[in-house]
Amino acid sequence: MEKKNEYIKKMQTNLTLYDAKLDVLKAKAAVIHADMKVEFLSQVESLQNNRNDFAAKYGKLKDSSEHAWGDVKAGSEKAWHGLEDSLEKALSRFGK
Repeated sequence: MEKKNEYIKKMQTNLTLYDAKLDVLKAKAAVIHADMKVEFLSQVESLQNNRNDFAAKYGKLKDSSEHAWGDVKAGSEKAWHGLEDSLEKALSRFGK
């Protein structure tokens, strides 16, 4: 079983990579066609909100006791995969 500290480091790395990819999407806002801009910006805002929600769950994971962290990890893992999938879909839709 993965240790709590190792998992927390992994999730922090994942969040850092997610933020970098989200920054790429935000940079595209300057060059995207006007007819797609509203949808694009809405998608970016949604991704940012989802990221913030995940960060809150991640904070609970960091604060969980050694005994309870396994349960919190399961919910965190599910939330992370949903967040990651949403970002990858946006990247493929609006171009990498």
